[in-house]
Amino acid sequence: MRKFLIMLFVPVLMIAFANSGFAASANSARWQGETTVSANFAAEVLELVNIERAKLGIAPLKLSPDLMRAAGVRAEELPESFSHTRPNGSSCFTVIKSSYSVVGENIAAGQRTSAAVVESWMNSPGHRENILNAKFSRLGVGYINAPDTDYKHYWVQLFKG
Repeated sequence: MRKFLIMLFVPVLMIAFANSGFAASANSARWQGETTVSANFAAEVLELVNIERAKLGIAPLKLSPDLMRAAGVRAEELPESFSHTRPNGSSCFTVIKSSYSVVGENIAAGQRTSAAVVESWMNSPGHRENILNAKFSRLGVGYINAPDTDYKHYWVQLFKG
C-alpha cells in the first residue's frame, strides 16, 4: 500500500482590510474581482521560493500546469472558506487531478504582493517547512483579488513531489 505525506498549515499572519461582501447566486457564491493569477505573480513567487531553497542547497521547484490550475481553483474558494477544507467539505487536495507521493498547501490572505506573501510564509514555521521541503519538486500558485471581502487578496501554494 502506498503511503502519502500530507502537510497542511494555516497562516497566522493576515492583514484585515475594509468591509466584507460577496454577490451570491442561488447556487453558489461569486466573488467580485480578478480570479486568475498572472504569469508575473506565479513567476515572482516561484523565484522568491527558489531563492530561499537555494540558501539551503535545496533543488528549485518548477511550475506545474496541473498545480497552477488547481491552485487557481483553491484561490477562488478561499474568500468563501479560508481553510484547508474546500467549501464542499472535502480535503483541499481533492482539487489535484494528477498523481503525487507527497503534497502540501500554503494559504494566505491580505498580502498585496508576491514578496509580502512569501515573506509571511517564510516567517511561519509550518509554511516555511513546506517551502523548504526537499521532497517537493513542483509548485502551483493561485491568487484572487476579491475587493469586496475582508482580506481582499488570497494566495495559494500547492506543492507536490
